[in-house]
Amino acid sequence: MTFNSKRAHPNGWDKSKLVSRYTTVGPDSAPHRAMLRAMGLTDEDIAKPLVGVATCWNEAAPCNIKLAEQAQSVKKGVKEGGATPREFTTITVTDGIAMGHEGMRSSLASREVIADSVELTMRGHCYDALVGLAGCDKSLPGMMMVMARLNVPSVFLYGGTIMPGKYKGKDADIVTVYEAVGEHSVGKISDDDLYSCECGALPGAGACGGQFTANTMSCVAEVMGLAVPGANGIPAVDEHKGDMAEVSGKVVVELLRNGGPLPREIITRKSLENAAAIVAATGGSTNAALHLPAIAHEAGIKFDLFDVAEVFKRTPYIANLRPGGTYLSKHLHDIGGVAVVIKELLDNGYLHGDCITVTGKTLAENVKDVKFPENQDVVFRCSKPIYATGGVVGLKGNLAPEGAIVKIGGAQRAGIWKALRACLIARMNVIRPSPPRNIRRVRLLFSAMKGPRAAPA
Repeated sequence: MTFNSKRAHPNGWDKSKLVSRYTTVGPDSAPHRAMLRAMGLTDEDIAKPLVGVATCWNEAAPCNIKLAEQAQSVKKGVKEGGATPREFTTITVTDGIAMGHEGMRSSLASREVIADSVELTMRGHCYDALVGLAGCDKSLPGMMMVMARLNVPSVFLYGGTIMPGKYKGKDADIVTVYEAVGEHSVGKISDDDLYSCECGALPGAGACGGQFTANTMSCVAEVMGLAVPGANGIPAVDEHKGDMAEVSGKVVVELLRNGGPLPREIITRKSLENAAAIVAATGGSTNAALHLPAIAHEAGIKFDLFDVAEVFKRTPYIANLRPGGTYLSKHLHDIGGVAVVIKELLDNGYLHGDCITVTGKTLAENVKDVKFPENQDVVFRCSKPIYATGGVVGLKGNLAPEGAIVKIGGAQRAGIWKALRACLIARMNVIRPSPPRNIRRVRLLFSAMKGPRAAPA
């Protein structure tokens, strides 16, 4: 279905409409074509659109380890769709390993490096479209930012969540290990217990299993319309992940063929409000308050921290996900995925259903057949939410005149808003290896030098 006739290719590929013409068409491009032929491309391959397949693959963390494999499935989909894929990679800094020491100062900066490096490769090599694969933390918003910046046909694919681990017979994730470190520091568990937790909490590939930055931004990509519905929520090791990666490759070629929609037609004020709502409804990462304004900025839209907080305030918290709740992302996938949350919010007027997505359909059309699953407590009805307002809220006052964000998912509200028993200004050396043992009955801990300019959480 043609989206924009001026950009569409109804009768075969018209290279005059494609930026790859600068490296593939005419006598002056003979040196460029020679380079492409040296990598095995044929005349037929060169005559087609060139689609960048960008991944954040590395061996830095389990979040990214499956991305290269998934990229092969994306490339297969691109080829079957009728275009020529060109794979490349960029960097990642994974918070699960970077935090707790000076490495965390590299975290937010990596988002900009990811966006900049993908932009440079796409522009430098004149690629016509982009499939961006990311696995953890700042790599997800970085990929979405560059899609808005480039404004070429784009599809986002999340590498997928990790499966639940086990510790003492219960489901475990990375937070279980951090909690075990705290218990070990005060003598509640033994060295053997800590080692058992360390070895059992993370069973294989995939991003941290709770509603942390990766799974939060995965939900954002789907509700905002940049991802193929259902693709992101599939765990990294699930056999169906490759199938949806292949679909993502086919979809980006259809975006080229139909003339869109392009990222800046998908990323609008309304879709950004939808993104903020899904963060609030799932008790998602507070880092979204940094990432949504950054994505908006790339699309030329003003959508700041206070705009995000305003949506948080009016959205019910309905998904019982860790760290504030009980379940992991895998459990959400088992009952139907984030589409269940999206449909429940839509049906109750908390989302804009008319936003266009990469499918060429609206958000409402994408989830029209989704049924709310009964006899489960992973997602609640809006009429009976966990909290009436989002699991993440915005604050403003003399401590943070430019605004602050706090996650209240799982907290006892009556306790949070009572007078502070202690207020600590902490630097890195205060919190490592563990908080001072003479501190008792702390309501809130204020940690200095941890903002966007230093080391975000």
